[in-house]
Amino acid sequence: MNLKECFRLAGLFGKLNSQEKLEDDFTTIPEGEKLRFFWESCNKKKIDASSIIEKTRLKIRKDAMRRRRNYFLITSASIAASILICISTIYFLNQTTNDDIDLQAIAEGMDSQTVDEVTLITAKKQLNLDEDAFVKYSKEGKVAVNSQVIKEDEEKVKDEQEYNQLLVPPGKRARIELSDGTRLIVNSQSKVVYPRCFKGDIRKIYAQGEVFLEVAHDKKHPFIVESEDFNLRVLGTKFNISNYKGNATNIVLVEGSVEVTDKNEKKAQLAPCDLLNIAGGAIAYQKKVDVAEYISWVDGIMLLNGNDLSQIIQKLSIYYGISIQCAPVVGSEKVYGKLDLKDDIDEVIECIQQTLPFTIEKSDTSIYLNK
Repeated sequence: MNLKECFRLAGLFGKLNSQEKLEDDFTTIPEGEKLRFFWESCNKKKIDASSIIEKTRLKIRKDAMRRRRNYFLITSASIAASILICISTIYFLNQTTNDDIDLQAIAEGMDSQTVDEVTLITAKKQLNLDEDAFVKYSKEGKVAVNSQVIKEDEEKVKDEQEYNQLLVPPGKRARIELSDGTRLIVNSQSKVVYPRCFKGDIRKIYAQGEVFLEVAHDKKHPFIVESEDFNLRVLGTKFNISNYKGNATNIVLVEGSVEVTDKNEKKAQLAPCDLLNIAGGAIAYQKKVDVAEYISWVDGIMLLNGNDLSQIIQKLSIYYGISIQCAPVVGSEKVYGKLDLKDDIDEVIECIQQTLPFTIEKSDTSIYLNK
């Protein structure tokens, strides 16, 4: 009932008090029957219209105050809820930024085959480094290359969410020491993505190509290596990953233990001297190997223990970034010894030729070995 109707009812009560016949007035409003009942039940007692009007005004004021109070409470609750949502969102982002960030998406922004020098990419700079460069991060996230500190904005240095990339072109290598003390040796045509400072419950990086890792032990913060075909989880260990695009992945454990999960969520536990092969994102097999053969590249050497020449030239093609092929009759020949990867590709091929006769056909972009 609005204010106008209240005053109209008050006027009718006034007429009732003056003994007027109001049959027509009663029937013109929905409340007429109620007024008729009131009139007959009260036996024509005196009704004070001004009192009714005053009480109506008080009721309207109380209703208005109650509405304002409810509005204030609802508004306050909404503001508090908004603040809580903001705080929760910030907390969630801080908790998940390091754990759930898509490192592979970052890695796809640059290709190691498109750079000519070892390249370090930070939030503010892109630096070309010398071959065999040593990139070291302090616990606070400051970066030094060959013991020379790279000057950057202090605000950026303190940003624990910043991710850096290291790209290594064909024929070169580089070394990294992360902020937790973990050491990486990155082989030719490889790249890694890693946080400037680790934050949260896990330490996570992305690797593509070939990387040897010596993970700093930290029981409370497991170390995870992400790649396109697998996730690898460790606490502290030494192992080698080779996962060049277009080739099967080989993970060789030197010491410690690792758990590998493929794209189908199948898991494998590795013990020292185990090799795990992953093809097409699925675990193919696991076997014991001589780890020296798989990590000798760290010292710039390729050990040859009776490998087929076809397998050797495949590795050399990746390392030097040039297409090397051979005739099937030559490719099945076994090769022994070792190759110095610090030499250029011509010298390496000639070194193999001394133990295994073949002819060399060379162009600007490829090498072909024939009988």
